[in-house]
Amino acid sequence: MSPSTNQTLVVEELRTHFFTKAGVVKAVDGVSFSVAKGEILGLVGESGSGKSVTGFSIIGLVDEPGRIVDGSIRFQGQELVGQSEQHLRSLRGSKIAMIFQDPMMTLNPVLRIDTQMIEAIRAHADVSRAAAYQRAREGLVKVGIASPDERLHAYPHQFSGGMRQRVAIAIAMLNEPELIIADEPTTALDVTIQA
Repeated sequence: MSPSTNQTLVVEELRTHFFTKAGVVKAVDGVSFSVAKGEILGLVGESGSGKSVTGFSIIGLVDEPGRIVDGSIRFQGQELVGQSEQHLRSLRGSKIAMIFQDPMMTLNPVLRIDTQMIEAIRAHADVSRAAAYQRAREGLVKVGIASPDERLHAYPHQFSGGMRQRVAIAIAMLNEPELIIADEPTTALDVTIQA
C-alpha cells in the first residue's frame, strides 16, 4: 500500500494480540487500510473478528493483556504505534474521536451531562465555561435531543439507552475531530433513528 499525502489514516499490517493463560489470541492479524479526508470506511466481519479491537488499537486503548505487536498506524502522517499515553490522550477527543458501542464507556454515571460535555470541550479548547455550555447545547440539538437545556442538567441514568448513545455521538463530534471511529454506534438507537 502506497499512501498518498491526502490520507488521514493509514493502517498497515496491524497485529494486536492478547496474551492469556490459555495462549495467544490474535484479535487483529495483518489488517491494512487507509482513509482519506472526507472518506467513510466500514469494517465488516463476524462478531469477534477484531473490528472493535482495530478501533481501540488506532486510539491507543487496548487493555492488558492485549498489545499491538506489529504494524503501523499513521494519522496525518504521524506514527501512533509506540507514542506515549500523554501524546495519544492529546489526540483523543480533539483530532480523533471514538463512538463506542456502549455509551456508558463514554459517559460517567456520577456526573451531569453538562459537566462531561463542558470538560470534553475545555480539555482541548481555551474557551469560557459559558461558551463551552453553548457548544454542548448545540451538540445535543445536532443529534436530535429535545429540551437541551433540561437534558444538560440530567445524569446518564435519566436517559434511555438511545438517548445516552446520542449524547455519546454528540461528545465525539464536539471538537470537530479529523477522524471519527464508530464502533456500531447505532446499536443502542431506536430503529427509526438508525436509518
